[in-house]
Amino acid sequence: MNPGQPDRDRLDAYAADQRGLFTRTQALGCGYTNPRIRTKLQSGDWTAVVRDVFADRGLPVTPRLRDVAAQLALPGAVLAGPSAARWHGWDVPSAETFVALQARRPRLRHVHVVPQEVPETDACVVDGLRVTSPERTVFDCARLLPDGAASALLTTALQECWTTMPDLATRIRDATGRHGTPRLVRLIRVVALGNRTSAQKLAGKLLQRAGIWGWSPHEPISDRWGLIGLGDLVFPEAKLVIELGIDELEAPAPLRERHTRLAAAGWTVVTYSWSDLTTRPSDLVAELRQHLDRLTPVRW
Repeated sequence: MNPGQPDRDRLDAYAADQRGLFTRTQALGCGYTNPRIRTKLQSGDWTAVVRDVFADRGLPVTPRLRDVAAQLALPGAVLAGPSAARWHGWDVPSAETFVALQARRPRLRHVHVVPQEVPETDACVVDGLRVTSPERTVFDCARLLPDGAASALLTTALQECWTTMPDLATRIRDATGRHGTPRLVRLIRVVALGNRTSAQKLAGKLLQRAGIWGWSPHEPISDRWGLIGLGDLVFPEAKLVIELGIDELEAPAPLRERHTRLAAAGWTVVTYSWSDLTTRPSDLVAELRQHLDRLTPVRW
């Protein structure tokens, strides 16, 4: 570096570690003066991604890059809501940047600050950035996204086991009295009702993660009089069929008739509701293991 000239190599080193970004403080530390920085911005050589965080000309300003810039501009901030979802690899219909930060900071254009502390149990590191945990991210997205997008995310999150109904219930209880909590309760009640397709996907995920195999979805089951129906999840060897999304006490007559035929044909039927799948998945898996141990023929 020539005497009196900015140290561009040092600034490039900062940018290389920060996905092409550097801060005003870093530029000043490399010998750039505020007037020189202003000239760089006016000429278009540098672009302000957020206040006091810059990039060289030509670097595309994407939502992910703005997320990085927000953390550089607000030390201690944790990417939250849709921003955290992006870094977890989830598809959310939002290009906005959200960070959680308890301390009062200057407002930044294009950055939404959620004024809350994120405990260590609710934070993790993804690709070098501090983001909220999957469970906290689901909860924040449900609060921040429009109803349709929030409901879709909640459904997917429960299917993919990113969170559980007990965790959501605890977070709602802790948020009682805050703005938006009644709306969140309503959304979760709707999602908690579930549907057969969602229940089948979630049940399949639970079985796979528990290492339980030998089952088939939508398996046709017949007796000597013909087709009885399609089992939601069927273990042919154990002659065990799982019915999902059903409350046995309210089962209509055709359903009871089908279960009677299944029992007469030697099948064991177990039924699980959406609530069972989302509030007690470990108990459900343990029960299924007991059924399979009892029903699966012993091979000698």
